[in-house]
Amino acid sequence: MFKNLKIIKLKNRALLKIKGEDSKEFLQALVTNNINFISNEKSIYSALLSPQGKYLYDFFIFQDSKSNYLIIDCEKNSYQELMQKLNIYKLRSNVEINLQDRIDVYTVYGSDLIKFISNLKMTYQEGYTKNISDNLFFIDPRNKSLGLRVYSNNLSNEFKEIASGILSDWHYLRIKNKIPHPYIDLEKEKSFIIENNFEKINAIDFNKGCYIGQENTARQKYRGTAKRKLVTAEIIGKDVTNGQKIVFDNRAVGTIRSSSKDICLVSIRSEVYDKCKKNNIKIKINESELKFL
Repeated sequence: MFKNLKIIKLKNRALLKIKGEDSKEFLQALVTNNINFISNEKSIYSALLSPQGKYLYDFFIFQDSKSNYLIIDCEKNSYQELMQKLNIYKLRSNVEINLQDRIDVYTVYGSDLIKFISNLKMTYQEGYTKNISDNLFFIDPRNKSLGLRVYSNNLSNEFKEIASGILSDWHYLRIKNKIPHPYIDLEKEKSFIIENNFEKINAIDFNKGCYIGQENTARQKYRGTAKRKLVTAEIIGKDVTNGQKIVFDNRAVGTIRSSSKDICLVSIRSEVYDKCKKNNIKIKINESELKFL
């Protein structure tokens, strides 16, 4: 029994099964990460962008070890939109996209994580994937400190013995590591993923070649045209709300994103963040102050 380990069932996820002989080529031409990285021992995190390089959807992609079909783990509230978008791009490709039901998604996290992973005979690195007794699980590809993602319709004993966790605690860990929950932290068809740490959370492969939105994404990286960054701030005072605007020197400079306990994510203009960090300046927002960490 691992005392400092928790498990949470993620009820906001949906799984899409991608099958057909053109599946990998089909997705490779669309998404930001490299589909060829995926194997029975490796899973990835990726995104689908607009032709202008703006965020549409994000998801995990892994391989079913029995059928070798690709599975997309996406936001439940937007899975139908994502299916429709993928079907538009399918054209004559030999690809079939279906909802994969009867499988639950869990996350396992905590300070005993490394011991637990060692017990499972896994390598502690992002995306490392394993399948035991019809339980597929992988170390979160975005940041290994976020723990394991587990896919099962009948949890094996290793996972049944873990105590239930609290979602706000897991979000605290996510926010501390500057990792967005794009469904609530990004604006669809407006946000750029370079400005929201997608490169830092292993969601982009700049060597894979063309995909939708690739040109603008590459330009922002190599020419340094990104104007904002996503950072973590300490909340001093009352709670803040996702979407609140931040005003500094009499101009709007940023937006509050998701929060948990005494920290939040902030989308802020780069020059304002640099000035505040360098001079240890706190930004006032209503009855609270933000201190960048």
